[in-house]
Amino acid sequence: MNTRDFIVLLLVSVLWGGSFLFVRLLVLDGLEPLQIVSIRMQLAAIFILPFFLNKLKKYSFHDHGFSFVLIGILNTALPFTLFSYASLKLGAGSLSILQATVPILTALLLFSLYRNEFSMKKLAGVLLGFAGLFVLVGPSSSLDTFSGILCVVASMSYAVAGIYLAKTPEKLSNSFIGMGSIIVGAIIMLPFLLNYTSSFNTISSTSWLYLALLGIINTSLAYVIFIKLIKRIGPINASYVTYFVPLSSISLGIIFLDEVITTTLGIGALMILSGVFLSNKQEN
Repeated sequence: MNTRDFIVLLLVSVLWGGSFLFVRLLVLDGLEPLQIVSIRMQLAAIFILPFFLNKLKKYSFHDHGFSFVLIGILNTALPFTLFSYASLKLGAGSLSILQATVPILTALLLFSLYRNEFSMKKLAGVLLGFAGLFVLVGPSSSLDTFSGILCVVASMSYAVAGIYLAKTPEKLSNSFIGMGSIIVGAIIMLPFLLNYTSSFNTISSTSWLYLALLGIINTSLAYVIFIKLIKRIGPINASYVTYFVPLSSISLGIIFLDEVITTTLGIGALMILSGVFLSNKQEN
């Protein structure tokens, strides 16, 4: 990957890392998790709609319909909601580190389902990643265990969605599915949005700014940029964003939320990221 593509990869990591910051700021400002997710999804859908309609000229809506719904649940509505609830107790850095378990959980699912995906290096990576999880959210951890479990469930949801997308027939477009899933996610969260309409006038202008950035920039725009980047540098190089998102989120948390990186958090993060490296290392 050239310098320009590497900078774009870093930009995506900052945008995705920033999403944890904005969710945490919105929670601290008094917004409820479902309120945050429902508004976030509507704003993201409005932004992505023109790109989706342009793709609709080329691809069949009927062929992609089931995927829209499945990925809309597994890749947007469910994990966004779980991470928002977890943000009630966890900081931006902790949230991003726990999300970094997605490749580890993906590797676990893959070699559980497909024998040819198994290797001792991947197994070692999965075990190391789970050891890191235990350090972060185990009985002796300072992090809230239930919130940590919510993050792991959300990460598992992302992992299942990723495997499904990797196994879709060639006639299906993953970028089209991704755009459609954002719109479906917005539709799923619409009833919750309607439930919160009476409280819109109580949301501060600062929180509305955070919501706009979260929905439009950190969700939709980051997705569009990342899809285009995958086409240029390939999925393996693009996967390195996994390492940069926690670094971005931790840095943002320190700068804007005065979060502190404890020894336990540092050790757990190092173990998880090392597990990510091993579980996704390509065999020679």
